[in-house]
Amino acid sequence: MKKIAPMLVLSLVMALTAIAQEKKADAPKADPKSEATPSVDAILDNYVKAIGGKEANEKITSRMMKGTFEMPAMGMSGTVEAYTQAPNKSSMTTDIGGFGKVQQVFDGKTAWEANPMTGLRELTGGELAAMKREADFYAELNYKKNYSKLEAKGKEKVGDADSYVVIATPSEGKPDKLYFDTKTGLLIRRDTERETAQGEMATETYYDDYKEVDGVKVPHTLKITNPQFSFVVKMTEVKSNVKIEDSKFAKPAN
Repeated sequence: MKKIAPMLVLSLVMALTAIAQEKKADAPKADPKSEATPSVDAILDNYVKAIGGKEANEKITSRMMKGTFEMPAMGMSGTVEAYTQAPNKSSMTTDIGGFGKVQQVFDGKTAWEANPMTGLRELTGGELAAMKREADFYAELNYKKNYSKLEAKGKEKVGDADSYVVIATPSEGKPDKLYFDTKTGLLIRRDTERETAQGEMATETYYDDYKEVDGVKVPHTLKITNPQFSFVVKMTEVKSNVKIEDSKFAKPAN
């Protein structure tokens, strides 16, 4: 779910911003006893090892995921279905009860989204740049490729866990703030600020319940918060190296 997670967040944020408002989660507090921070290379290398290693990741060329979506504060729920394929194709559909389907797709060149509020639209500019970066099937191995600047920024708390913070700045768009657990090496939080149809949107994504699937650890639970709402996605089925029909990445006629 690692590379589809940002796309899931982006697509749902854009759709749900128009229909929800909720208090923003508190920002993490800096650890006053911060110790010497490892280098960016060491943090990222440790992360790749934590999720199974480069070789295990490169054995996976496609992935299918199904799960559920819940927004308890608004009594909303639904299903999530995602398909990703190397090197950079991604398709995400969330079916929300009482709202309809939210879709976001990148076919390797163009990106589009569709939901009941905005209809079908092609993504351009900063939105397209973010989609290209996040659709990279091997994004966990390609931070240096996808970001022009990476900086280690000490330690911060994420809940009860200590984390190493890395600021990842792309060539186009706002920096991402990444939090890697100091004990497990796993990515446990990611803060982003993205262009959307409703303007710039800051979002916090928390990764939990990592499970090994064909040699690669995949987070099965995501908690997403932004100034308007909070929701949880839980994956119930994850399969690797599945055949995906080209139609999953095809743009509708209108």
